[in-house]
Amino acid sequence: MLKILLALAVLVPPAPTPPALDWRPCPDGGAVAECADLTVPVAAPGGRRITLKVARLPATGVRKGSVLVNFGGPQGDQIAIMRSRSQVFDRIRESMDVVTWDPRGYPGLSNPVLACDWSRLRTPSFPGTRAEFDGLAAANRARGERCRGTDPELVDHMDSGSDARDAEAIRSALGEERVNLIGTSYGGVVAQAYARRFPHRVRTMYVDGTGNHSARDWSRELEDMARDLDAYWARFFAWAGPGTEQRWRALVAEADAEPVPAPAAGARYDGTHLRALAFAELKDGPARWPELVADLAAAERGDASGFVPPGNDPYPGLMGGGVKECLDFPRPADHRQLSRTTARLERVAPNAGAAFPMGWHLPTTCAGWPSPVANPPSPLPTRLPPLLGAGTWLDHAATARVTAQVPGSRTITHDGPGHNLFAAMANRCVIDHVSLYITTRALPPADTTCA
Repeated sequence: MLKILLALAVLVPPAPTPPALDWRPCPDGGAVAECADLTVPVAAPGGRRITLKVARLPATGVRKGSVLVNFGGPQGDQIAIMRSRSQVFDRIRESMDVVTWDPRGYPGLSNPVLACDWSRLRTPSFPGTRAEFDGLAAANRARGERCRGTDPELVDHMDSGSDARDAEAIRSALGEERVNLIGTSYGGVVAQAYARRFPHRVRTMYVDGTGNHSARDWSRELEDMARDLDAYWARFFAWAGPGTEQRWRALVAEADAEPVPAPAAGARYDGTHLRALAFAELKDGPARWPELVADLAAAERGDASGFVPPGNDPYPGLMGGGVKECLDFPRPADHRQLSRTTARLERVAPNAGAAFPMGWHLPTTCAGWPSPVANPPSPLPTRLPPLLGAGTWLDHAATARVTAQVPGSRTITHDGPGHNLFAAMANRCVIDHVSLYITTRALPPADTTCA
């Protein structure tokens, strides 16, 4: 028997040791953060590998673990963001390293960087006919093929599920048995992807102002998002006084029949344009609501110039080109499906309609995308430890739909406008709760509110 065991010891190789991270000063020579390179597979283990640039803010006291952070976007300069907002991690760093990485493919410090167009992408108008939809899908496919042609394998693995596997490789390289996660905004989508794939590796997970990428029924989630936005409009109408809601709906209907000119920018806005551009003022809260009232009145008189956004393009749009988003979310297969979804959102949310990123921008920019959806929404496993979330008027409801899936979880409420309470807004109350949760797993009481 001993001879057999000795023979097996020779034949069976030992388990591979996780690669060590060689921490050195970051490339730009800045203070505080340290950087290291980590190679990860593009797709399957054993295949081609790429290099992630990982960075940490070292613990200032006795180190007891690490927290992985993704600030959202989605974008590549996560290391720069972490360094610019290092103060929000002061309490966490008393006992933990704070770690982030520049995600695969995006402009940043990781390698390679895709040769794609990362600039602002105008949101196309909803196609009115099957032929218009087919033309839109063909244009999206061509745009996607230009990007994909630079590195097909990497483009097909730019989804948040691939980011989650990269995060798991970082956890292993750090030597951590379990990991703490902070995902703000789109970073919460990455955190949800990690939690689905590696639930046994999650110690704590905080999501802030994130979308619910863990919906069981995406059609229903779209309706919930539209209702969330209509609830935001309801706050404004209550503030603005009787008759404002009726005036708003009448203006949108008139713009759909005949777009309203915006002479200051040489543009013309239909009802969907007005909904999206007006919401940019609405979401900033009561400080801008008098401006919104004035712009609404001017548009009723035939001049929508007050809704022109800053920048060179007078029409709604988003940064980033949709490379990740088109792999993370469902997209319409044809004009009939898109039209039915749009009509349904109009019914459930007559003030907001479908004029929000997941209801308008994503369907019209991802239809026809050449790579299939790789990381569709799906529910979280209930065996996760209790989660912590936080959100504002804009995003509390969606964040709560994520945390509510895991028993014992909590979601902090901020009764006001804004987005990303922990990092962007640096809300001290939220930072204190998050720091305590990440370091000790202690959750705040139910129904906690942070002013």
